[in-house]
Amino acid sequence: MEKFFLLGCQVDEIELIDLVLRRYHTLDALKVLDVERVVKLVLKALEDESKERFRAEWLSLLPCMVFTNHYMTFEQYYETVTGKNVDTRPVEEIIAEIDRKHAEVHNGS
Repeated sequence: MEKFFLLGCQVDEIELIDLVLRRYHTLDALKVLDVERVVKLVLKALEDESKERFRAEWLSLLPCMVFTNHYMTFEQYYETVTGKNVDTRPVEEIIAEIDRKHAEVHNGS
């Protein structure tokens, strides 16, 4: 239910109806679903729309990436622009992991 209220605060009603109609072509299909499923469908639709825009952006940048040898896959690009590649662990934990890996490399050689 929390997602329902979060969604209601973030999406304009007209945009939401437009999105649902573009993806599902009628609101009748949604009438038989419970609120949770409708919210999940809308969230999925919003994510897919966002992903499509980022894919178009990535495709426009692709020639530059190829010619400058800075190529990244779409998945890498998507993670970068959406911030999904950001490590949210505490700094101390990240540093400890780096130290462990560094020690493994030196102990293994």
